[in-house]
Amino acid sequence: MHLSRIGMLAMLSLIGLLLACFNGLLIYGLTPQAQQAAARSATATVSALETRVASPIVLTPTPTPNPSATPTPNPPIFWPNNSVPNAVLQLPEDRYLLYEQPYNPNLPSNPKNTQNPNSQQGNLFLAPLGGQPEVLNAPGYIYNQAVRPMLTPSGQLLYSGDGLWLLDIFSGQATQIATIDADAVVTSMALSSDGHWLAWSSEPSNGRGTIKIYAGPLASTHLVYQQSTADCPCFRVFAVLPSSSKQVLAYLLLTDSRGSHEAIQNGLWVLPITTTAGQEQQQPQEILDEDPQQGPLLLSPSDRFLLYSPNEGQVPYPTDNSVPADIAALSYANSLSLASLGGSPPALGQAQIVLPAQRALRSIADYHWVTTPLFTPDERSLVYVEFSSDDQPPYERHSALYTVQVSDGNGHLHVARPVLLATTTAALVELGTWLNGHTLTFYADGNIFALDLSSGAIATLVQARTYVRAIAVVGTGRI
Repeated sequence: MHLSRIGMLAMLSLIGLLLACFNGLLIYGLTPQAQQAAARSATATVSALETRVASPIVLTPTPTPNPSATPTPNPPIFWPNNSVPNAVLQLPEDRYLLYEQPYNPNLPSNPKNTQNPNSQQGNLFLAPLGGQPEVLNAPGYIYNQAVRPMLTPSGQLLYSGDGLWLLDIFSGQATQIATIDADAVVTSMALSSDGHWLAWSSEPSNGRGTIKIYAGPLASTHLVYQQSTADCPCFRVFAVLPSSSKQVLAYLLLTDSRGSHEAIQNGLWVLPITTTAGQEQQQPQEILDEDPQQGPLLLSPSDRFLLYSPNEGQVPYPTDNSVPADIAALSYANSLSLASLGGSPPALGQAQIVLPAQRALRSIADYHWVTTPLFTPDERSLVYVEFSSDDQPPYERHSALYTVQVSDGNGHLHVARPVLLATTTAALVELGTWLNGHTLTFYADGNIFALDLSSGAIATLVQARTYVRAIAVVGTGRI
């Protein structure tokens, strides 16, 4: 009897413990954590079952990325009222982007060309559209914000550094076509639209000495003008124009650097290059006054129109290093005017105002500035970046893309009102080069994109993670 009573008490205790555990599990099962765990367990069980019963000859299709187009998950372009979707632009095959990159010691992955003695001065790159870039072997190349490399009509790359060089980008053969003194720097370079004539300038790196201007056939330029750096205007070459006169080989358009090695361009002068050898040096003739501070910006592809700014100014330097120092130091256009250019010697026609000047506004944030304008290849439109700057540190910039229609009917130049094309969240935006008649390349915060202006489709061309500048889009053996 004693043992039976003890056994009965033990049995009742065990039953009570089991009931308590059951109630605890029931209460836990009603909590969100338990429900989520059950869902995960069920999903894993179903996945395991599907794996066991799947036929070995049935494959789940996997999307294959198109190597010619890199999707942009978060494109930096926004259309007004979200009227245009950000579709992925399908890039053409067998096309390459040429671009340059200044040396950035703070970028661990900054590639260096060990065969280039000036590799620390920057590099030139060739990249399949949307593909991996390769460093070009460009002897003597030195990155210079004021002197951009350019592609000749024959498909060679013309660049500057310790002189001037021509590079066949596909064979890798480089030829030096001009030399400079050891203490000099190249300050400008311009090529005629047909690629036959080249003009360029140099001056001492310390800014004291003689400014020299050279011009002539592409591979055989010679000294055509020189002056003291103490006797400004300090000329540099803006453009080379053909001549219809038998006595003049070409006309050089010169601008004033005001003694700076940066990309400063104020005023415009014409210098004829004559056929008479050994004659007294010609003197440049002014066709655009540099006071107030105004200067040329861009010639149209046919050299018929000149875009210039009647008023330029300084913009606060972003303290967050979102804009490279040599770009932040530039003067920017605060207004735009367009005029026809023609005659012998060339002269400017009556100007049409694209953007009126802004003067004496209350805050620096109220001003709007223009950078990197481009004509469309057919010259019917002008595209440019307009930006404003905060008036408090870090002086962030806010950019938008605008387009302007241009017509030249019956000899009368006419420009329409600027139209907002798109806005962007990028800290720095610059237009680059044309991929085709309606697709534009542009730089935005470490990347180069291609944007179809007609459809709004966009693609990433280069992810450089540092400032780079597009030069041209080329095909194998052709432009």
